[in-house]
Amino acid sequence: MVKAVKTELGVASFRMSLKMLALLFRISPAFRKEILNKDTGFVFNARYQFSTRDDKVHIFLIIDQGKVRTGPGKISNPDVIIYYKDKETLARIFSKSPEESLDYLLSNEMSYTGNMSYLTRFSYITTLANNLLAKKKASGESKLFARIQDIDQGEKRRKLQNETLDKKTDAVKFLEDPYLGRLTLEDFPRLKYLKNKRFSTKPAVCSERARLLTEFHRKKGFETDQSGAPWHPGLRQALAMKHVMSHKKPIITDRQLMAGSTTAKEVGVPVYPELIGTTIWPELTTIMDRELNPNDLSEEEARILNFEVFPYWMDRNVREHCRREFGNPVSQQLEERFVLYFMMKNNAISHTIPDFRKVVEEGLESVGKEARKREQEAADQDQILFYRSLHAAVEGVLAYAENLKHEALDQIAAMDPEDLDQAVRIAELKKMAQVCERVPAKPARTVYEGLMAIWISFVCLHVENANSALSIGRLDQILQPLLAKEMARVKTDKGREDVVRRTIELVGSFFLKLNDHDPLMPSVGNKLFGGSSSDDTVTVGGVTREGENAVNDMSYIILKTAEMLCFQDPNLNARYYEGINSPEYLRRLAEVNINMVASPSIHNDKAMIDALVHQDIPIEDARDWGVTGCVEPTIVGRHYGHTNCMLVNMVAALEMALNNGVHPVMGDLIGPRTGEAAADFTAYEDFLAAYKTQLKYLCDMSVEINNYLGKSHQYIHPTPVLSAMSTGPMENGRDLIDGGAMYNTSGVAMVSLTDVVDSLMVIKKLIYEQKALDFPALLDALARDFEGDANVVHARVNRIPKFGSGDEEAISIAQDLIDFCYDVYIPQKNYRGGAYWPGFWSISYHVGFGMLSGALPSGRKRGKAFTPGLTPAPGSAEQVLPNIRSVAALNHLKMPNNIAFNVKLAPHAGDSHAKTLDYFSSYLQSYFQLGGMQWQFNVLTTDMLKDAMDHPEDYRWLIVRISGYNAYFVKLNRNMQEELIERTEFLS
Repeated sequence: MVKAVKTELGVASFRMSLKMLALLFRISPAFRKEILNKDTGFVFNARYQFSTRDDKVHIFLIIDQGKVRTGPGKISNPDVIIYYKDKETLARIFSKSPEESLDYLLSNEMSYTGNMSYLTRFSYITTLANNLLAKKKASGESKLFARIQDIDQGEKRRKLQNETLDKKTDAVKFLEDPYLGRLTLEDFPRLKYLKNKRFSTKPAVCSERARLLTEFHRKKGFETDQSGAPWHPGLRQALAMKHVMSHKKPIITDRQLMAGSTTAKEVGVPVYPELIGTTIWPELTTIMDRELNPNDLSEEEARILNFEVFPYWMDRNVREHCRREFGNPVSQQLEERFVLYFMMKNNAISHTIPDFRKVVEEGLESVGKEARKREQEAADQDQILFYRSLHAAVEGVLAYAENLKHEALDQIAAMDPEDLDQAVRIAELKKMAQVCERVPAKPARTVYEGLMAIWISFVCLHVENANSALSIGRLDQILQPLLAKEMARVKTDKGREDVVRRTIELVGSFFLKLNDHDPLMPSVGNKLFGGSSSDDTVTVGGVTREGENAVNDMSYIILKTAEMLCFQDPNLNARYYEGINSPEYLRRLAEVNINMVASPSIHNDKAMIDALVHQDIPIEDARDWGVTGCVEPTIVGRHYGHTNCMLVNMVAALEMALNNGVHPVMGDLIGPRTGEAAADFTAYEDFLAAYKTQLKYLCDMSVEINNYLGKSHQYIHPTPVLSAMSTGPMENGRDLIDGGAMYNTSGVAMVSLTDVVDSLMVIKKLIYEQKALDFPALLDALARDFEGDANVVHARVNRIPKFGSGDEEAISIAQDLIDFCYDVYIPQKNYRGGAYWPGFWSISYHVGFGMLSGALPSGRKRGKAFTPGLTPAPGSAEQVLPNIRSVAALNHLKMPNNIAFNVKLAPHAGDSHAKTLDYFSSYLQSYFQLGGMQWQFNVLTTDMLKDAMDHPEDYRWLIVRISGYNAYFVKLNRNMQEELIERTEFLS
């Protein structure tokens, strides 16, 4: 009775809050400007419907020409319908802040259908109202950002230990000690200063790109051009990008050797309103003070986003175009429940590697000339406009480079050449201006020019593409010929040593610039992507296109530079080819991993090349692969694979199979009716078939919505800048988004395979073979989260062998599911005509999906994280070797989008550095000899992680490996931190 009364009071309070909101619009001129501003002509009209899923409560809110009314009942044509699980949920959400109430979307206690931008706009308005009534202002303070200080000082900072190797190895030609073991960051004061400055700078949301883009379209049109004719999407995009690049502020920061910046901030967060930019709308007044990953945001830039930018894109972003064009498809509605699968195309299509080798060796001027020539020769109108778009895109990049040259000269003009310190900087700026005058227009002649060509191009690529895993590729292969040219010009040992040191300083400056931007992340996203950076990936080592040893001087220089800086970006990945690359190289990879704690990720080059050849990639191109994003393979410069287009929750299908198609968290019938677990599965094979039926349904739905979103990108967001820097579009006369690449695929990440395997092992053994349990008892234990007398069931469950224990049956089940995923996805075609490649890694979605799942037959409890990637569950084995054998036993040919195998491995306290390296390198070699694809270590102790949770200010430097990507431990949400702590700690 009391609960019912409280619920009714909560519902009444919800209605009253909407009435108060309407009143506030009437009595507050400042607040009314949020919906009507006669001075600027701004008008916001919207129709909101609030309903409970049981159909017992319906409330509306209508905003029309500055007037607001609310009341009970349903309305026609709402822009968005917000559903609450029941009246109790609606009453409870009333007491939460607007930002907190959006978290209910994750738990599925709240859902919506309709335009998401209207939901985020409503949340912003209610946040503003609450702040106005409470007279609350943001402080913007954070204890993780302070004055510039030495991040490497302090007793808790692990000190680097280095071996030396005073002999040449692999394809090294110039380094007397390839390990560069005698050098430290103290030898590079510029890099040390810039590193400490980056750690002491709070990221700031930057509206520059969004403002310039919106400015262009307000003037030139979006659906139609100024003449009223429909725009060609690619040409429209190219001209818009040219406008942004030409007007983008040219920035050269103090002591940096690289000219240009991703944003107009020291460390910026760019906004892509045509993608997911409007998801940050609710936080325009609170993002400065949020607990996880706060960002600065000036009042003026918040005003620009709120009034000028976001309203223009509410119906013009990819998500809403897809909803409108394809009739709000079920596949999209399911994706927006967060539980089943997640589509990266709402945000980005940039998981690829441009052809930076072509940019460096040929220059973009030649690309522009070829585009102009092909435009004149083409007969097809679409191709004519496509080539015109390429030329415009190149013009924009070169205009930005020209602006950087003038900025360098302007800074020189403002300096005093008589001042000794300024004279040094004047010389640097003169050189910088000369480099910007040459590249990326013309071929690079030096390492400096090569890196500057890549960096300027990379900045411009991020003008067009969201800063999400656009990767650098095989940097060592690009720079080695340039280093060789420089070495040929020096004749003394001292001269060669100076070239090496200068090269390290240049590579370090480049790496530091890769950290000048963070991805835009709403608070809800922090729970799913916690700590994720832009994931700009660099790959070293392996073999050349001809099959020769590709580990060269630049490979070792890049490893040394990354080790000294120890940043989360670039996400460093190393290829190792057994029998071609040297044991000394593998040992060095192990040492860098120990010193960096969580990087590089190390790949079995032969296994990956074999997997690519199995997908009909010619052997020369298969050898020329680089890592994109977390661990995914991309044929460098020729392959548009959007390697992280989706993440699929394999556990969701298990829960649906246990509940006859109903997902217990969502509370709805999602998949087909496959039978009641308590009555219909007389044999294990029957239940397995039901599981596969549910999983196939989710896979099919994920393909459908990915293809729909891809088609929306073809209209909303073509990629002429990226196409100009790739091999294939020029030759094929089509944008990458239209299938212009040489290789067109889509990459799938299957999440939680291990949890499913362990659950199936329990069902197979306890229910069908030992008959120690039946489905009713298991379902009861799951419903009670193994609490109370259900802990007896938990004890039985935990005695069943797990994947990673070396148990052959568990390995067989894992392989069967891998084969099934391969057979489901490979035949499907994406919107560009290519195949879907499955892989097994999870970014951080093993935590996000785990939050939204109940207890599992494996013994995992409700809401706990799944195991990351293809890693065995904690407790599966006491030693690391059974884990190694189990993962390596899986058929790598069936996992073309790669895997993430994470191991927390702590050096034994009594072992020397050399002995620790012996253990680590032997583990790696054994795993690769067994056929394992990829391995990544977190080299730390559980006690260290616990201390970092308690004293984050002492561990700002601590990088950890989640599932393929690096993150600063102190920036992770608590669930992710706990998942890392709970991973099994093996001793080396």
